Amino acid sequence: MTTAVRQKPAVSTPLTSKKSKLKSGVAIAMIPITLLALYVFSVIWRVSAYEQKVFGRSELIPMSLQPRKFTEIPSMETYGAFTYDIQVNHKPLRVHKQVINGFQHAFGSGLVAYELGEQIADLLFRANEYVEAYFSGDGRRYSHYMDTRKDLYNNMIGRAIGMEARQKNLTGGAADRYISARVLNSIQNREVIPHWLEPKVKDLPSLEEYGCPGLPHPSPDE
Repeated sequence: MTTAVRQKPAVSTPLTSKKSKLKSGVAIAMIPITLLALYVFSVIWRVSAYEQKVFGRSELIPMSLQPRKFTEIPSMETYGAFTYDIQVNHKPLRVHKQVINGFQHAFGSGLVAYELGEQIADLLFRANEYVEAYFSGDGRRYSHYMDTRKDLYNNMIGRAIGMEARQKNLTGGAADRYISARVLNSIQNREVIPHWLEPKVKDLPSLEEYGCPGLPHPSPDE
């Protein structure tokens, strides 16, 4: 006759209890981080899709195996960049990479301002400048410093457009199309700054005034 061996119940110690609470805390903390990451990716995806739609190429996520190429020779107007022309409101718009970059910042900021509010859009795109400054090879160059001031200005233009779409009670695709069209108009009338070499960039607020302290401040000689 065999006797069944009774197993002792697991005893919870203070250490295992702390580990369990820590794991639960980490899991809970990861939820908003994951949601934020997914939202940021959705913005990048939508901006890329509109770049492809408007310009025939995307400088963020490639949307075509045959993106439109810059085929026209550089000029003083484009600061030595190769270009091509598109039609906006039946008028030609000269496109180069910095123009598309201006669209990225203004349209992306507009989307986030429309969906989450002006303050969150400002915080999110300011955070982007820190990532670019400290994790890109160009982060400590004078050109990047001036480009950052230009980007922060274009973000402001985009946020204002996004809030316009909110006030008009636009929804879904209608809001996206409105923001895109308004940003293109702002590029065409040069309200959105098309290049960091534009003279007006030197007169823009400092990075600290934009709420970005601690970013590199290289001189033109660096």
